[in-house]
Amino acid sequence: ATVLVENSNPNLVASADENGNFVLNQVPIGRQILRITYIGYLPQKSDAIVLTSAKSVTLKIELSSGSINADEVVISANKNAFEPLNELSVVSTRSFTSEETERMPAGVNDPGRVALSYPGVQRGPDDTENQIVVRGNSPIGILWRLEGVDMPNPNHFAVVGSSGGGVSVFSAQLLAKSDFSTGGFAAEYGNALSGAFDVQFRHGDMQKREHRAKIGILGLDFATEGPIKNGTSSYLVNYRYSTLGLLGKMGFYLVGERVTNDFQDLSFNLVFKKKKSISTIFGIGGLSEERYLPVENGADRNKSRSSEWEDRVKPSNMGALGYTYTYMPDNKTYIKAVVALVGSDQIRNSDTLDLQNVRFRYNSERYLDKRLVASMAYSKRISEKFWIKTGIIANQIFYDFFKETQARLNQQDINQRQVNVSVKGSGNSQMLQQYVQTTYKISSKVSFNAGMHFLEFLTNKTGSVEPRVSMQYTPNSSSKLSFAYGRHGRILPMMTYFFADSTGNNINLNLKPIKSDHLIAAFHHYTQNRMRLSFEVYYQSIFNVPISADVTSNYWLLNYSSDFPEFQVKSQGLGRNKGIDLAIEKQFSNSYFFLATFSVLDSKFKANDGLWHNSRFNTRFSSSYTFGKEFPFKNGNILQIGGRYLFSGGFRYTPFDPIKSREKGQYVGDQTKENEGQVAPFQRLDTRIAYRFNGEKTSGNISLDFQNATNRLNATNIAYDSANNITYTEYRGSGFIPVLTFQFDF
Repeated sequence: ATVLVENSNPNLVASADENGNFVLNQVPIGRQILRITYIGYLPQKSDAIVLTSAKSVTLKIELSSGSINADEVVISANKNAFEPLNELSVVSTRSFTSEETERMPAGVNDPGRVALSYPGVQRGPDDTENQIVVRGNSPIGILWRLEGVDMPNPNHFAVVGSSGGGVSVFSAQLLAKSDFSTGGFAAEYGNALSGAFDVQFRHGDMQKREHRAKIGILGLDFATEGPIKNGTSSYLVNYRYSTLGLLGKMGFYLVGERVTNDFQDLSFNLVFKKKKSISTIFGIGGLSEERYLPVENGADRNKSRSSEWEDRVKPSNMGALGYTYTYMPDNKTYIKAVVALVGSDQIRNSDTLDLQNVRFRYNSERYLDKRLVASMAYSKRISEKFWIKTGIIANQIFYDFFKETQARLNQQDINQRQVNVSVKGSGNSQMLQQYVQTTYKISSKVSFNAGMHFLEFLTNKTGSVEPRVSMQYTPNSSSKLSFAYGRHGRILPMMTYFFADSTGNNINLNLKPIKSDHLIAAFHHYTQNRMRLSFEVYYQSIFNVPISADVTSNYWLLNYSSDFPEFQVKSQGLGRNKGIDLAIEKQFSNSYFFLATFSVLDSKFKANDGLWHNSRFNTRFSSSYTFGKEFPFKNGNILQIGGRYLFSGGFRYTPFDPIKSREKGQYVGDQTKENEGQVAPFQRLDTRIAYRFNGEKTSGNISLDFQNATNRLNATNIAYDSANNITYTEYRGSGFIPVLTFQFDF
């Protein structure tokens, strides 16, 4: 393959060897775009890569096969930096880079927070967390995958029964170009309902040793990389330590009032190259603890606000250690095998305090999930027109789930209590996924994809058979029209199956996977100045959603962003989402970029009453506006400014029934008005200013992010004041936070 630095004069060009390795020397610092060409493959332009004086850039570039004319080479289209790595993901998918997670205002180097700028994506119920709502779906339905292995929940401060948490365990220093999908997944993605992150780790520098240190308000970060053996192997290691806990001890609470956070993580990737194979050893590990403190003086506590007299501690740890082996016998075939150990341990302990600060433990929970995961994929390009990929993913799961609540029967005597164990289960089980997918290029302009995914959950011997088909029409090099249909299934949060009734039996063990049918039509237009206009229409039909066995209840699991039902449920709920996503995006060129999106949606559900109601996440619309501009100075130094504004409809709630609420002493919704209420629209502005400098042996970056620059607290729900039998608006999120960070490369 030929690799050219675009607009270089004289031309800076290199040819990759038989293993795909290439080196470009003496490239000017600043943003550079590479153009890669190879006979039989689509030409490709890279992202605008940032090159500094003290750090080289290691890239992994994947080309897509093109159409060949017998008389001369005719390339039907270009593959540009907008396109996903997985070329079978023809709709609702885009790639993202580590540099994008770093320059996104308030992105915190977190793929989940960066995704808020993408069409059809909104933040979850708590603005301080990275849970995302995709096209009206609950955050429960997100898949996280790393190097071909599914991750249960790769986040610090992980939320029980969800796919999100406080901040991602993935370090931006290790991220290679990765994919994010909002629907219509290729057949290799399973156990996902609404969205999928396919994360890849990059390779370390195989020529020289380099280091990066970051010091900021949120913590310390150190990365190092270099050759193990020059040209054939490398290491890449990153360690992060949060200083939020130290700030909390000094009385500065950045996440929320009286909320402290501590976390640290370690990530690494070791790479070993041979003539026809690549092996890697990768790992991530994160330790975190979030604590919600009560008001210190008992006399100052408001009895109607539980947060003022409760002490809640939430440790959450996770880790993964894996080995990958990729073998390429020829330029048309590859085989990739992965084996990994993955673990997640979430603990929840909650105490109430009386006026004398005597503690009473009313809630104890632990959710331990350990897995041995193995996957294998085989890909073969049979001809210029036909390509097949098949694979298998197997999970051996070891679990231990426990939840005990202790209701206090006498407010004056903490020894009078009723113990209830609502979740109890330990043992092992298996989950198996198999898939096959093919591509046939009908002509130079039309390609057809077909596949099948099989999901089997052996805990209760349920599964899902999922056909996937898509077609893409490319009338010219600047336009694409795509259609996709897919059935997608997802098992429930594991602890759901182990709810125990009063006799100790797990009565929800027979629940089926939630399934949905996705229909998507997409049109993308690309301009010469690196812009893309996108238009997507979608319809999603959902079934097998758990609803209450009590016919008087309208409980529907996907109205919640986390947790699980602690009562008997049945797999009979329905749902439907439909909408339109619009986006206009300009990649970083000519010193600026922007991304503007607008989505309209309608999200409904049907439970026991047989009527269609608004789902909790039926906000009606969402939008995002993101931009960045760079101003170059001498010696390659650059000033960067940027901002992101999020504006979307408010979440739904059911207005309360004052009579039944007073009788029960808790919020009781009026079921005749199911989710007819709606809190105020969500608005948030984040801004960023950064200065990138280049020295002879050191380069770096000084950045200042203003998170929630207008200091706006957004309404997320309606809470209940039992003392006065009234409701009040509940606000979750942090106020204005300036985040100063110093980064040094040497």
